[in-house]
Amino acid sequence: MTSQIRPDTSPAPVRDYLVRLMEERGIPGLQVAVVRDGAIELLDTLGVANVEHRVPATSESIFSVNSMAKAFTGIAVMQLIEDGLLSLSAPISTYLEGLPKLWQAITVRQLATLNAGVPEIMVYTRDNNVALIGDGTEESAWQAAYAAPMEYPTGQGYSYNQTSYALLGRIIARLSGKSFTDFVTERQFAVAGMKHTQYVNDDDILPNRANTYMSISVDGAPAGRVFNSHINWPPVLRMAAGLQSTAMDLANWVLALQRGVLLKQAASVDTLFTAPPLHDGRPGVWGIGWHLGQSVFGRVPAPGGGAKSQVVIYPDGLAVVLLTNLLGAFPEHLAPVSAESIDLGFIDPIAKHYAS
Repeated sequence: MTSQIRPDTSPAPVRDYLVRLMEERGIPGLQVAVVRDGAIELLDTLGVANVEHRVPATSESIFSVNSMAKAFTGIAVMQLIEDGLLSLSAPISTYLEGLPKLWQAITVRQLATLNAGVPEIMVYTRDNNVALIGDGTEESAWQAAYAAPMEYPTGQGYSYNQTSYALLGRIIARLSGKSFTDFVTERQFAVAGMKHTQYVNDDDILPNRANTYMSISVDGAPAGRVFNSHINWPPVLRMAAGLQSTAMDLANWVLALQRGVLLKQAASVDTLFTAPPLHDGRPGVWGIGWHLGQSVFGRVPAPGGGAKSQVVIYPDGLAVVLLTNLLGAFPEHLAPVSAESIDLGFIDPIAKHYAS
C-alpha cells in the first residue's frame, strides 16, 4: 500500500523555516513529509546525506530513527490483541516462562508504559555505543537482569529503560510464532509499502543510507563536537531501537494506521495513543509504545528517536514526519528520560502551515 504523492517541494515559509532550523542546530541533512486529507501532501529533502563526500540527501536516503522503533512495537502489541492472543492487563508470566518472582505479576501494559521497575539490560559504553550487561551475550544479559534488584516496586515509579521492550519483543515472538523482526516486517512494513524500512546497525552496509552524525553522547550529554555515529543495537533490543526508514515510508505507515490497515478497530488506536497517569499523579507520557508530546495543538501522539527523528500525528488527520542525520538535533527528546512530554515546538511550525 502506497500513497500518491502530490509533486511539490516545501512552500517558501516551510522551506525557510527548515533552513533556519538546520543552521541553528547544525543539521547536515533532513527529509520532511506531510500527510493531509489522506494523502502525502509534501515530500522534500534538504542538505547532505554524507558530509565528507557532500552527497545530497534525496527522497531515497535512509535515516536511522532509533527509539521510534518502540511505536512499531506498540502497534505489534495491539495487533496481537486484535488477534485475540494477548491482553494488556495480563501478567507477563502468562506468556513467558522462567521469570524472576518479582517480574511475574508485571502486566503487559506496565512494560509498554515503562513503569514495570525491571532493571536495565543495556549499558552505554565509553566509545558512544551500547552493549548488553553480563558478558555481552543475550543469554548472559538476561541472567544478569534476572539477578539484579528491581529499580522500584512495579507500578510505583518510571524508568526509560530498554528491558521492558525487550520483554515485549519476546512476547510478540512467542505468540506470533515468528521472530520479532519478521512479524513487524510482515504486518507493518509490507502492508504499508515501506520498501526502504528495516532493522540494521551503523556498521551494516545499506545502500542509500544517510550517514548518522552525533553532537551528543549516547547518554544524552552534549559532546561539544560532531562525529560519526557507530551505534550497534544487539538483536534483543530491536524492538526498542535500531530501525532505519525514510520520510515517505513513515508517511505511508501513518496513512496505513489512519486507514485501518494496521489496526482494524478505532478502539485499538485510541488505546495505542492513551497514556495512563504516572505513579505520582502527573499525566502519563507513554501510550502503548507511543510517546505523547506537547504541541501548539495540545498533547498529541509523537513517536521520535535519537534526538533526530520525529513523527507527529496532529488533529484532523494531519501528520508531519521530520528526519535528520544528526543525533542531537532535537535535544527535546531527552524529556522522556525524566517522564516529561517532548516539547514539539521545533516541528509545530510545519504543522501550522498545513493546519486547516
